[in-house]
Amino acid sequence: MPRLLATQSHVVHGYVGNKAATFPLQCLGWDVDCVNSVQFSNHTGYGADLIFGSIASEKDLELLLTGVSDFDDYDALLSGYLPTDAAVSTMGRFYTQMKQKNASVIWLLDPVMGDDGQLYVNENVVPIYRALVSSSLVDVMTPNHFELELLYGSNISNKNELKSALAHFHKTVPAIVVTSCSRDLFEDGSHIYCVASLRGTRPVVFRIPVIDSYFTGVGDMFSALLLDRLYRMFEAGRRTFAEEVNHVLNVLHNVLELTLKHSPKNVKAVMGQPKEMKQMELRTIESRDLYDRKSSAHNFIYKPL
Repeated sequence: MPRLLATQSHVVHGYVGNKAATFPLQCLGWDVDCVNSVQFSNHTGYGADLIFGSIASEKDLELLLTGVSDFDDYDALLSGYLPTDAAVSTMGRFYTQMKQKNASVIWLLDPVMGDDGQLYVNENVVPIYRALVSSSLVDVMTPNHFELELLYGSNISNKNELKSALAHFHKTVPAIVVTSCSRDLFEDGSHIYCVASLRGTRPVVFRIPVIDSYFTGVGDMFSALLLDRLYRMFEAGRRTFAEEVNHVLNVLHNVLELTLKHSPKNVKAVMGQPKEMKQMELRTIESRDLYDRKSSAHNFIYKPL
């Protein structure tokens, strides 16, 4: 049974961060250890007045990661939402030590910083993330378009600029998935565009139909499922990198469809509306039979970039 260490957010109610990642990974046969960067009553989409809890201090993270850092049997490392520069720095220091101790450990870094031009975290985290992705220790990163621009230090307004950014990061990061590209890049508001790039191969564009509602935790579940697929990718008979990403997108699409099926009709979750957000929490438990499906019903692969 492979073992994974995940450092990201935790909520008591709902499914984001470690709550969105742990159960799917357990269904896939992983033993998951969680370090929680925050402990909130629920995710921030419910509205600022309805969030209770605390952010883990630098000392807390230091103690927790110290306690597990000597374990030499982790097969993978996952890092997600870390709200402060101290938190990112602490995670990075311990994960770096683990990778240097055992180079075969897979590190997937999800640089959760913001979306649609808006930062969710302290802006001082940006240079720390840049240093981590340039360290040649991160195996996979999963930024969205805005986060890729923050790491790159420049706007990415067309496909050529996206290619240049991917080539730049491939100097140090073997696998990159841009989980959602700006709609202006593909001039299409009815689909979500994702780009997957493996060093030494041409990037591939995925086109996924938009489901008209707001969901949270999707990126966290995506990173967890992708890490599982990449860990197993080179086993005999497995798919190519693009096919593995397509498989993960299929699983997520099925989870979102099941979430809609179990929600009241005509309800569309909107940020800041707690009743609707509660009804549209990911149906993580009900989706337990979806995570390990062998076939992909949809071919979301669109074309090479």
